[in-house]
Formats: sequence, C-alpha cells, structure tokens
Amino acid sequence: MIELSDIVLLRPFWLIGVPLALLAGWLVAATTGGLARWRRIIDAELLAALRKLGKVTEARGSRDPWLLALAAALTCLGLAGPATRDPDAPVLRNLDAVMILLDLSPSVTEGGALDDAQAAVSRLIDTHGTRPLALGVYAAESFLVSVPTEDPSALQTVVAVVDATTMPVGGSRPDRALDLARQTLADATAAQPDVVLISDGGGIGPDALDRARRMAADGWRVSAVFVAPDRPPYGLPPADREGLVTLSDAGGGVTVEATNPAPLETFLARRQDGAAFDPALRSLRYADYGRWVIFLALLPLALVFRRKHKA
Repeated sequence: MIELSDIVLLRPFWLIGVPLALLAGWLVAATTGGLARWRRIIDAELLAALRKLGKVTEARGSRDPWLLALAAALTCLGLAGPATRDPDAPVLRNLDAVMILLDLSPSVTEGGALDDAQAAVSRLIDTHGTRPLALGVYAAESFLVSVPTEDPSALQTVVAVVDATTMPVGGSRPDRALDLARQTLADATAAQPDVVLISDGGGIGPDALDRARRMAADGWRVSAVFVAPDRPPYGLPPADREGLVTLSDAGGGVTVEATNPAPLETFLARRQDGAAFDPALRSLRYADYGRWVIFLALLPLALVFRRKHKA
C-alpha cells in the first residue's frame, strides 16, 4: 500500500501495467502502416486497380492501438486501487497486542540495571500507540501483572515500585516467561502480537530459543531490550547480550540497548495499523474507487468497436 497525500493505492504493484500498456500501444501503432503490408506483397498497378474497384479499404489512420492501450492503462490504474480513508469506517479494536516481560532476576535487581529496565518499560508504555499492552515479570518463575489492556497507564505505578524483593524466588528462566506470554496472548486472541523481554540476557538457553522459534513460526515476534548491570553481583552470571541477540533472531525480532530503544519502537510500529494491510479488513477502512476507473476504460473500448462497425 502507498499513501499519496489523501489518496491511497491499495494494490500499487498494478501500476507497472500502466507504462507497459502505453508502450504496447505505441509499438503496435508504429508497426501499423495502413496499406504498407499490401504494398510489400502486391504490385502497385494491381493495388491501384483493387482500390478503384473498392476491394481494398483505405487505412483509417488507426487510432485503435492507442485506444486499446488507454483502456488497458485505465484498467491497470483501477486495479491499483486508488482509495481514500472512509470517514464512516467502523472503529476496530486493535488485536496486535504487545507483551512486556520484565526480568527481575537478582543479576538485574542487584546489579544496578533495574533503573534502566524500569525506564525502558515506562518508555514502551508511553510509546506503544493504540496496541493493547500486557505486562509480566519473571525470575525463576513468571507472574502475570496485567492482561492486554488499552489503558496501560496504571502499569507505570507497578513498574515504579518493583525492586529486589518483588520476586519470591531468584534465578532466571526466560523460557517460562515466554510460556506465560504465549498463554496470555493466546487467551486474549491476539492477532499478530509482539513479545519484548527486558533483561540482561541471563538464562537464555535451548528452551528459551525453542519457545522463540515456535512463536516466530506462528507469526509472532520476540524482541529484547538489553540492560547492562553496573556492578555484576558476586557469584551471579555476567550479562549476556549475545544471548538476547540469538533469542530475538530466533523470534524474528530485534535487540536494542535500553539507552536507545528507538529502533524497537519503529519495529513495533510496523504493526500499529495492521488493518491497513489485512485484505479482509482493508475494505472496511478505505473507499476503493478502482471500479469507477475501470468503468472509464469502457469508453475508449466503445470508440474502438464503434469505428469497426462503421467500417
């Protein structure tokens, strides 16, 4: 789909046919020489005699190739789907939910990365657009904070008060967090959801990668925000950014730094207006004028057939 000011082209690939149709018309017109073909195969005297007897009709300076080319070009333009947004279109609930999974394992809460993690969640809440937002937290176990909601402002308060004592157990099991996300979003009948882990990369292993691949196979996307600890706690594993990159690659998502989440926001926004790209819903949102453009193609065709009838 291409937007040109107030006009939208719903099927722009059909525009390729417009110049091709005009080019075909030019080629046919250029190679049509009236009686030129007759002159190549018959004597001039015989041709003159046949013309006097009315057996050969003079060429009509043929405009037919151009009329046919115009009809074909108009048909291609109509199939491209010129449209405008329908002001009376129904308001559809956005089902492309986003679920944030906040890592509250000891390596994050005690390593100085919690502030960055909280800031990343807060920014995602502020910039998520109209998509429903869900929130979960995890360490060795995962817990649902909120099902997908279209008014996630209350989550800001929850995010602000989490600390090292929030989770009842330590450890880091992102695979269980992904299981929680899958169940939550499936229950919410999310159409094309995104899952975002905000983590230092702890606990990424075969189980988490397998969950991410399964989600990607179902059309979901798993992304990650990396939060680097200031002081890794003694005895705990170091941050693993590469693990998060591997996870997001498996899940068809992206990995960004907590200090620069803009690429993730752009990535998530690609599904912001999912109905515009869904053929089943697009007709409800746009008034397609393509049929009227195709109707105009009948006018040059009518001229072609009328001229042939007169001949």
